[in-house]
Amino acid sequence: MDRDLRRVVLIGLGLLVALLTGRTIVGALYDDVAAEKRVTRELSSLRTGDASAEPSTADRNTANGALVDLEDRLEVAIPHVHYTLPEDFSVRSGDSPDLRYIEVLRREQDALVRRARFVGRSVPSNLGMPELNPTGLEDVTHSLRALHVIHRVVTAALDAGVGEVVEIDVVAQRRRRREDVAFLRRFSVDFVLQGKVDALREALAGVVEGEPYLALSEVEIEPVARDSETLRARFKAHAIVLDPEQSVLGEGGDS
Repeated sequence: MDRDLRRVVLIGLGLLVALLTGRTIVGALYDDVAAEKRVTRELSSLRTGDASAEPSTADRNTANGALVDLEDRLEVAIPHVHYTLPEDFSVRSGDSPDLRYIEVLRREQDALVRRARFVGRSVPSNLGMPELNPTGLEDVTHSLRALHVIHRVVTAALDAGVGEVVEIDVVAQRRRRREDVAFLRRFSVDFVLQGKVDALREALAGVVEGEPYLALSEVEIEPVARDSETLRARFKAHAIVLDPEQSVLGEGGDS
């Protein structure tokens, strides 16, 4: 197969693999097991095939059709998973970033911690945020994004009747270089919840079904003690930012 066509097909198939992999992590793009198996077989064939072989016209037409289909799927998927920070968690024009962070943090503490105490449940009083307040627009924006993810998860936990939000850990910001760009980036917060199985299941479903879309990964659920009906759930919640201008094969990881 000619190198240019092979590269196009690999990129297209890589795009579909990214979407299908996202389905297993977050639970919601689309259900297409047959397509996933087909992509796996075709990727294997491409990687082990004869790169110098000339593709037939039928092969070219099939590859071009598949690429168009993948681009259409991506166009439909991006609005559903792309994360945008809501205005009530953003630094508004003319605001001091430092004071805005304090304002939002106090508002969320008042809304979430007091609500939990009122119904006899527990949420960390600092909402997992560091003792030293962030300074500057970049650090404040990162912290406000984390606060919004925390708002979404804690609200879902309280709505579901989860007994305790045991731990919240904001993933440290990684300084980005000018050339450090990617198709997909994640802004992540770690959580530990504790409660009955039905409440935990409803809380996790509430997180991924809300808007803007949040993804879950590394979900681990175990009893807090032998023969206990109370379970502990550990997981990461991610706000996913997609940049269609970048290569779909480039993934920047957590920021």
